[in-house]
Amino acid sequence: MTTRSSAAAPTLPRVPASRSTVAADDDSLLLPRGLIFLASLWLIAAWITAIGLRPPVQPSAATYTPAVRLMLFLVALGLLVVWPLMRLSGPPTKWAVRRTLLDLVVLLALMQVVVWPLRLVTPWSAGRTFLIDATLVSWTMLVGAIVATALPRAGASRVVATMLCAALGFMGSLTAWIGPPLFPWTAADLADGTVDRLGALTSLHRLTGGGPGPVDDAEWPALIVLAAAVVAAWIVVGVLTIVGTRGGRGQAQPIS
Repeated sequence: MTTRSSAAAPTLPRVPASRSTVAADDDSLLLPRGLIFLASLWLIAAWITAIGLRPPVQPSAATYTPAVRLMLFLVALGLLVVWPLMRLSGPPTKWAVRRTLLDLVVLLALMQVVVWPLRLVTPWSAGRTFLIDATLVSWTMLVGAIVATALPRAGASRVVATMLCAALGFMGSLTAWIGPPLFPWTAADLADGTVDRLGALTSLHRLTGGGPGPVDDAEWPALIVLAAAVVAAWIVVGVLTIVGTRGGRGQAQPIS
């Protein structure tokens, strides 16, 4: 009886052991639909907060520019502070670099849809708009390098990473606030705007305040220095990823 019942039992197909691993690997390349939804809501809220639902009585570049500057400030705040805080509030994540890069692609693509049409309601030239866009992209990529490094870790590492991301955003404002009382010789740097380039939000405030004239020649070297810092930061992320993968092979999860 036992033999007959066991022979009649259906045989389930055997699932390869590597299938679950492949599925986990594929999850790292899935489109973050939740992030897209939340980022879209943030953009709508920034638009309503800064510009409103009704057009001004006399629509012109002079009336729209202050609201556009506030809107870009809110967009930068979302990219540099809110997004890292959201990502680093969750549990440690496998494939941190891939997830971070996918987040960056989504967020920066949405940002392009916002930044370039603003030329229609502002006096910005194409060069100034490109400089604003490239500056915001560079600061976001720099914050992304910090997120990618801290995402597979837990505890104090995430707290430090969140504080670093906030510092990159507000560094210019903090320096302008505490610099003159503590270091009086920095007054000249405050006067020529050098301190403004130390933080993302003050950099954008400086760039968006310009008119239709040509961009100051000093802004381009500052952008090159910022881009070089981004490249260096991501090289460090790549080195840490390679070292972590080789050192933890068979023991720890990869962070790429």
